[in-house]
Amino acid sequence: MWENYFKVSFRNLTKRKLYTGINILGLTIAIVSFLTISLYIQHELSYDKMYTDADRIYKFNQEFVAAGESQFAGTTPSQLVPTLMEEIPEVEVATLVFDLSIFTSVMIDNGEGNQEESKVAFADENFLKVFDFEMLAGNPDLALKEPNQLVITESTAKRYFKNTNDAIGKILKVDGKDYSVTGVMVDFPSNSHLDFDFLASFKSHRHGINPEWSPSNYYSYAKLRPNTDLDAFSGKMDQMIEKHMGETMRSNGFSSSFHFQPVSSIHLGDSQLKSLKPTSDIKYLYIFGIVAVLLIFIGIINYVNLATAEASERRKEVGLRKVMGADRLQLFGQFISESFILTFSGIVFSLLVLFFNSGSFEGISGVPIRFDLLMTPVGIGVIIGLLLVIGFLSGFYPAMILSGMEPLKALGKNIHFGRGGWLRKGLVVFQFFVSIGLLVATLIVQRQLDYMQSVNLGYDREEVVALTYHYNMRNVVGGFKNELLRTGNAQSVALAADMPIFIKAGYKIFPGGDNDKEMMITGYSVDPDLIKTIGLKIEAGEDFAENELTRTEAFKQKAEHSVMLNEAAVKELGWTPEEAVGKKLDFGDEPTYVKAVVGDFYFNSLHHRVGPMVIMVDPDQANVILVKLPKGNPTKYLAGMESIWKTLAPGRPFNYKFIDQEYAQMYKSEQKVGAIFSVFSAIAIFIACMGLFGLVSYVALRRTREISIRKVLGATVSDVLKVLSADFFVLLGISAVMAVMFGIWFSNQWLQGFAYKTEVSPWIYILAILLVSVISVLTIGYRTVKVFVQNPAKTLKDE
Repeated sequence: MWENYFKVSFRNLTKRKLYTGINILGLTIAIVSFLTISLYIQHELSYDKMYTDADRIYKFNQEFVAAGESQFAGTTPSQLVPTLMEEIPEVEVATLVFDLSIFTSVMIDNGEGNQEESKVAFADENFLKVFDFEMLAGNPDLALKEPNQLVITESTAKRYFKNTNDAIGKILKVDGKDYSVTGVMVDFPSNSHLDFDFLASFKSHRHGINPEWSPSNYYSYAKLRPNTDLDAFSGKMDQMIEKHMGETMRSNGFSSSFHFQPVSSIHLGDSQLKSLKPTSDIKYLYIFGIVAVLLIFIGIINYVNLATAEASERRKEVGLRKVMGADRLQLFGQFISESFILTFSGIVFSLLVLFFNSGSFEGISGVPIRFDLLMTPVGIGVIIGLLLVIGFLSGFYPAMILSGMEPLKALGKNIHFGRGGWLRKGLVVFQFFVSIGLLVATLIVQRQLDYMQSVNLGYDREEVVALTYHYNMRNVVGGFKNELLRTGNAQSVALAADMPIFIKAGYKIFPGGDNDKEMMITGYSVDPDLIKTIGLKIEAGEDFAENELTRTEAFKQKAEHSVMLNEAAVKELGWTPEEAVGKKLDFGDEPTYVKAVVGDFYFNSLHHRVGPMVIMVDPDQANVILVKLPKGNPTKYLAGMESIWKTLAPGRPFNYKFIDQEYAQMYKSEQKVGAIFSVFSAIAIFIACMGLFGLVSYVALRRTREISIRKVLGATVSDVLKVLSADFFVLLGISAVMAVMFGIWFSNQWLQGFAYKTEVSPWIYILAILLVSVISVLTIGYRTVKVFVQNPAKTLKDE
């Protein structure tokens, strides 16, 4: 029986090619969108779950509390891991990682000249026990056990040695020191928060030999024993910290504690905690999940509307079948089988589109779409579920309507499908709502992105270039500065610890001097030329002098040195900018005085408010050269800079970064969201317009005689368009109200994650509604013209 249903359905669909093509296209687009978003969400949720016993692996974060203020860090001291393993039995194995890229890039030489690498870290011998990545060559138990050993990834081995087997035992110079390659591992997967090309044995690092409780620059992890009581483990950690750090903390007026989080929660966890890779926000996954479901539903609605529009053309077929003895159940099976054929076709085309175009979405989202996951038992189950759900939901209502016709009425001339009109209109309202809502969301996201790129940061980021340098280049950077200025390849040059877009170092102000408050503050170590190089505004006081006493010199001489504060710091200390100049501050053993107050500038993401900052002359802590280029074409000046660089630092490649481009990269996650919303809002509008085409077709078919009479009486196309579109614009108005309410909710949700945000203009809503309205008018107009141009004599001859 079902075989016959499918044969007849296939014949019917091949006869009605336009109807079939539009339905398959709509369902294909909806299913591709759903599967793509589902694979994206699966990738984001799968982070760090590939390790053996991943549920027992935890990362440690440190909390500092001083003067009632709390500050969290994603890194810990080097002493934490060995102490955990020695004193707390619940720890099965622990490891630590030191990411060199937070300070500088590394020069790697295999005998063919230096290459600059940024994905380099130190890791101890337990790293491959905690994170059991596959080793392609070498012994994982011995690969990082001794000093000057190196584990590299498969792609790195191919870059330097052509293949993995040739790499073992070879020597690579890492910043001039010989390291032996003792292991080759698989590349770190895209869904791991770890991402390195080189892992050097931690015993090669000074803190690998003599670990200390300060500084906190190391990522620490532990695999706990099965069935560990986490509350008891936390209590033992507190006792451990009191034992080793209690006296130091009390004498310096602060407290510290360590918190642990499951490694699988890092990627979607607290974005303020420092991580090795950019994190994401789980609310984006909820939003994308809702979008995926909505797109499937508007695909289903599209089919229902088109099938309903076709109903009047198939009334004679239904009447004849019933006269010949077909019952309602048989007709229902006939029409539902058509829905399943179309859905199956849509799924097949969707899989083909994904197979050949998965790289396109990766280019937009930055996330690889793994087509092979759809071929797993779970993936096949999802596809079968889509077939059943979409096939049934799409075909149920049209099948009920068509199979329920009475034979005599179905064969008559005045067939009327009025019942259920409210449902069809409701479906169109829903489609309009989704289309306008997604477009509003896209415009809000884009407006915030534009705001972040255009906001006045408080410093000059245009035509400012940053070059990182290694600490062993400190004896030549002075000459590089002077030569750039002498040759006219720079307006100004400054040395700094970080690019101004993201400054990391934290310090503490103690009560003393003219200040009675205790507070945490961000510190920026620079040379005297920073202010003029990046154009900071001095609100009170004066700039650093060329011969300003540096922090290092002041410490050696036990002398006082000068600093600058930003407005946020001055306000927190209870002074005006003018009052702050000359005030004495205590940074522990560092007596200082305030030489100037600079205007607040953004030294972190716009997700966070501008906090207090101190700028100190301390070029010994710098590893970035900031160069303000002269006006004009930068290519000429960059070529001059490269020539000077190669003369003074012949062993290091000339790699530069424009500050404005690096600033834009800070918001990569938000840019991905904006791009994804843009794509899927366009898809939603396209599918919705096909659904609108279906409903217009239905109305136009019902009112063909009316349109013919109007034409005979002298009505123009525009007159008929007004008549046909009136009802639809009522539906559009209802959808617009719903979409505006959604947009207000979405803007609150999206923008609450930013300390500094744009204003959502009413024009965003107006533009979205107008755009969808124009597209709708064009869709209705196309169908109206097709009916209008018909010969009235043919449509009225039976009257």
